[in-house]
Amino acid sequence: MAFSDLTGQKNVKSRLASAVSERQSGTFMFTGPVGSGRHAFAEEFAKALMCNEPGPDGACGKCDCCKYFGAGTTPDIMRVYKPSETKNVKVSYIKESVVPEAVLRPQFSKTKVFILDLDYLGTESQNALLKSLEEPPAHVVFILLSSNRDMVLDTVISRATEIKLDPYTNDEIVEIIRKNVPDCPPQTVTIAAANSGGVPGKAIAIAQQGEDTDLKREVAEMFLGIPDATYIKLLNDYAGFMSDHKADAVAVACNILLLIDDLMRLKGVPGYKNIAFTEQRTKLEKLAGSAKTDNVRLGKCAGAVRDFLKALDVNANFDAASSAMLLKIHEELKR
Repeated sequence: MAFSDLTGQKNVKSRLASAVSERQSGTFMFTGPVGSGRHAFAEEFAKALMCNEPGPDGACGKCDCCKYFGAGTTPDIMRVYKPSETKNVKVSYIKESVVPEAVLRPQFSKTKVFILDLDYLGTESQNALLKSLEEPPAHVVFILLSSNRDMVLDTVISRATEIKLDPYTNDEIVEIIRKNVPDCPPQTVTIAAANSGGVPGKAIAIAQQGEDTDLKREVAEMFLGIPDATYIKLLNDYAGFMSDHKADAVAVACNILLLIDDLMRLKGVPGYKNIAFTEQRTKLEKLAGSAKTDNVRLGKCAGAVRDFLKALDVNANFDAASSAMLLKIHEELKR
């Protein structure tokens, strides 16, 4: 893999290529939301820094260092990602393992690389790194990752060159989905891309979860019951369904958006063949045939689902957000 194998982020790739060609040491910090590709870019940058013959596109992929990197056998890189047994990385690990290792010379490569995910390093652990970040040996590069810059100490930020990952374009998101979920239906790809906020990880999750057949059937049954439901059924049974599927909330929302998309297609072209929910065609056609089901109302329903997804992103009260979505859909589609 080279920089060109990573989708998007043209400016970031250019900056990384320059840093590699100049053999810059020091500290770099990739910032961007969870799922933005920080880890992928950090790994490819590390490989290029350790490569014996890097080019404008990063690592050559052929030298011994690249082969060791690809096989996971190089001793010249240290990764500190999410710990398996504790919430955060212990400060003792930083002091006893990372800091001492930084003064040792690399064994094979010209550069020794440390990748540390600051999302799992608390204040004490970050403080323990400061001297190493301020005066790294010429052969050492620290690559820091952060999904929340506000949680990073100012003293750490001041010692790093920040590389911010920008939101991806819709076309780039579609390309990423097709690479990672090759069997994803076109409609699901479109919905996932439109509701990803330009974040690849979120788009992939929506695309993958949208293919759960059993869940799709259950969501369709709930959605198609909303127009005729009483408020008691909405706020008890259907809100209860949402609560029971909190872990799959993004997938539920994705499937509701697909159902709305099917209704729009059937409304515009009666008998339209390529809908996502073929098992529910008869019921969808009946709902689409209602005089009250128009594209304006369906658009408002889709807006309610997007508001629900936004609420999930900011950790709003789940029950309140899901109930608001259900009530809005009911208001627009009730007969």
